[in-house]
Amino acid sequence: MTTRKMTVLLGLFALCLTTGCYNPAVEKFHSRKAMDAGDYHTAEQKLIGVVDNDPSDWEGHYLLGLAYLGQGRPVEAQSQLELALAVKDRSATQTPKILDALARSLEQQQLYDQLYAFLDAQIERYEGWEDYARKARFLAKANDIDGAVLAYRQAAYFSRNETEAIYIELAEFYEGLGDYPKAVQALKWAYYINDENPSIPDRFRKLGVVPGPTLKEAPPQPEYAGASLFGIRIGD
Repeated sequence: MTTRKMTVLLGLFALCLTTGCYNPAVEKFHSRKAMDAGDYHTAEQKLIGVVDNDPSDWEGHYLLGLAYLGQGRPVEAQSQLELALAVKDRSATQTPKILDALARSLEQQQLYDQLYAFLDAQIERYEGWEDYARKARFLAKANDIDGAVLAYRQAAYFSRNETEAIYIELAEFYEGLGDYPKAVQALKWAYYINDENPSIPDRFRKLGVVPGPTLKEAPPQPEYAGASLFGIRIGD
């Protein structure tokens, strides 16, 4: 072993002795495991260490926000999630889930006027399909079915049929309403977009349909945001 390699190894050993080989990625992994098990307090303690160690760690702030939500502490959650968003704003893969959690924090605080203003503001700012779908979910929870249907139509339009996720969510929505034909139809569109999604066959079976390649159907190409998806002029 060369002197240089020995020096590097001794340096790493000394670092481990002084820091305990602290690894934020490992801490975040274990915090997720803890939350999966419902142990939000343990996750919180690990994640506080993560964000204290690196205040710019957006994922640490995001996960800490989830840990607070799991404990019914939405004000603290909102603060952490806003920090996460400040770092990951306009990330196609990360921003939507941060915004989802922020909306939940407002809902937990029962700030409904602020929640709906927030949902509309994200649509105006990003105009992504996820933003319309997010609004649809909260409208559905508030039993505004007509509003949810319109928002889901808009989500489908802005998805440009580039992801099956919107149609899977639409299937869940109609299944929850007991409208199984529309749920099946939405799954057919999802299956056309991505026949390798492993959840789709099980979803068909749950609706009493045997999955197979003949179920694939090309999704509609709405002419405008909010156009009907099921060929029905009034309602969907």
